[in-house]
Amino acid sequence: MQHLEQQQHPVSYLCVGRRSRYLLSVKDVVPLRATCTWQRELFGAAQLRDRLSHSLGSQAGLRRAVNGEQLQLLRFDDDQFVTHDLLAAVCVVEEGDWGEMVEVIGLAGQCGNFELPVILTADDINTHANIKAYVSAPRVLAQLEMVGRHIHFSDGTCLQLFHHGNQWRAIIDEPNFRLDVDPPLPAGHLYRRHRQPQDPPVRSPITQYSAADARWLSSAFNERIDASLSSFAKCKILDHFYGTHRQQINDTFTRLTRDVVGARLDGLFIQSPHTSVPGCTTTVSRDDCVRRLVLTDGSHPFVAWVDIVNLGKTGKTVTFLFKTTEAAVCGSSLLSTASR
Repeated sequence: MQHLEQQQHPVSYLCVGRRSRYLLSVKDVVPLRATCTWQRELFGAAQLRDRLSHSLGSQAGLRRAVNGEQLQLLRFDDDQFVTHDLLAAVCVVEEGDWGEMVEVIGLAGQCGNFELPVILTADDINTHANIKAYVSAPRVLAQLEMVGRHIHFSDGTCLQLFHHGNQWRAIIDEPNFRLDVDPPLPAGHLYRRHRQPQDPPVRSPITQYSAADARWLSSAFNERIDASLSSFAKCKILDHFYGTHRQQINDTFTRLTRDVVGARLDGLFIQSPHTSVPGCTTTVSRDDCVRRLVLTDGSHPFVAWVDIVNLGKTGKTVTFLFKTTEAAVCGSSLLSTASR
């Protein structure tokens, strides 16, 4: 016999239907499961798995065109998930936007750090003790904790984050690979003025990937500041790609004054570093004087980007460094077009 309370409670009628299940947010589902034991069947493994699929499909940007086909960039190994894991996965997808991490995933896929889609496991999700711990951290930091371990580098490392009390480390669990999240910045600093709480600036001594030494290098005397966590992640992906593909990369450079093309160049160094740039798939901002603009995506058979370096804090000249793995063919390549 059906429980009388279950027969009469209006919540039952809101939750039973496939469409109406989505009327409740994950913040509603968690306390309902905890306090209304007779409602748990309405949020069981089958229902949560269905909701997870729906939420992934609804998240803007998690599908991209790769080699002419629509590909889901992020998936979960939910066939192996128990109910607790499924509920956590739903929370991970629904609690906050994935826009910044989508750009990281897309760039890593381009650069060959993994095969798309990224498939998150129960171990990835359980890097966070509980839902409260997940939502209390800056959103991009929480997402990178799960995704970073799937971004592999050729020396056997990955873009993994290590947490020791109040200290973070990236790539290698050693003190000289420290990652200062949301460090104090001088008043008036561009990254401080345009700080995003869910994707804050970071400072790190990690400088570059050395192909000759087959390892990452760091220097306490050359710390770098990235405009955001996502910018740091994309910068490391490109650093590794450049270090391991230097022989295949065609590059050239030119210098321009910042006031050309209607002062748009100047705007790159005074506007928010999080502003998207037309014609670019993603951007990186570092040290308040370097902008990296990625020109290609997963649909291209090559990778191309431009480093724009401001020569001096008050200088009016910038250097353009064009880099691409596209073969140069009689001046018709993307590189030759960009350099003009």
